[in-house]
Amino acid sequence: MSIFMKATLKVDAYLANDVVDALVNKLGPMFEDYGWKMHGCFIERFGPVKPAVIIDLWEMEDMAHVERVMKGDAYRSDPRYLETKDLLKRAVLEESLQFLEKRGGLMSSFYGEAQS
Repeated sequence: MSIFMKATLKVDAYLANDVVDALVNKLGPMFEDYGWKMHGCFIERFGPVKPAVIIDLWEMEDMAHVERVMKGDAYRSDPRYLETKDLLKRAVLEESLQFLEKRGGLMSSFYGEAQS
């Protein structure tokens, strides 16, 4: 059964477009090389202007898949991560991660649906 991760980033509003670009064009493909799938990168349109809020929705095989990628931080030596690191240090004010189980809806799962 798939596990989903919702990453919520509060970022400097003046750097929000740069962060979205880095997430979609650098970090998204990098993590996809590790088997994670980005279902979407969203930016809040209403609410406080500063800081900007970016939400990514990722899918992994299971929590063991999350651990395999994060353990040892192997991705931190990837050139795509290194290219974005300084931007992320400057722009990201707060980050929170939530892990979710899909219980229904129209969004397709890359790793398959849970069996009831």
